[in-house]
Amino acid sequence: MRILVTEDNHDAAANLGDYLYLLGHEVDFAYNGASALDLLERNRFDLIVLDIMMPVMDGLKACDAIRSSEYSDIPIIFVTARDTLEDKLAGFQAGADDYLVKPYAFEELSARIKALESRVQRRYCQTLSYGGLAFDMSTDIVSYQGRLLPLDPIQKRIVRVLLSRAPSLVSSRDLAYEIWRDEEPEGSMLRTQIYRLRKLLPEGLLKTHRGRGYRLHDN
Repeated sequence: MRILVTEDNHDAAANLGDYLYLLGHEVDFAYNGASALDLLERNRFDLIVLDIMMPVMDGLKACDAIRSSEYSDIPIIFVTARDTLEDKLAGFQAGADDYLVKPYAFEELSARIKALESRVQRRYCQTLSYGGLAFDMSTDIVSYQGRLLPLDPIQKRIVRVLLSRAPSLVSSRDLAYEIWRDEEPEGSMLRTQIYRLRKLLPEGLLKTHRGRGYRLHDN
């Protein structure tokens, strides 16, 4: 997973980052909520580990902002010294998926990360559908109103991402990351794939927002 650790204590952030790296995760760092939001504008993350007590923008405000943005689907775990019931309720109300109180064992955080990862994977193993378009994840079959669509693997990945967020807009950057991860596509490869996919889908179902991204539109 690609994890964003948001923690104003540099030593604590580095120690956690080293541990997550040893587990095979990619890790990036932000040292306040505003910096985390800035990184989300430029990178796609699979999980955010978020402290609450930070300068500039605290974790509660950052979490609330993330849940109101186009990145609202990213799982968030609060890791904080705030340990009262009121603190925990405030964290979940802001949109957290989990809440872990400092001090904690790295092994416990790892277990919670795995649980969230499994939850996300189960969500994507279901049949996704919107506007007559359906993707059966168990059979890898894409269809429109029951008619099989002959899509190649990359086109299926594009459809999966668009369906999972429909009818919301998916930025070009996020779409490219979901398809190719950290392997940057050459030139206009994404636009080329979108062009080919549009020819296979019903007219008007796939919308382009120039300079912003793509979304599915129910005709």
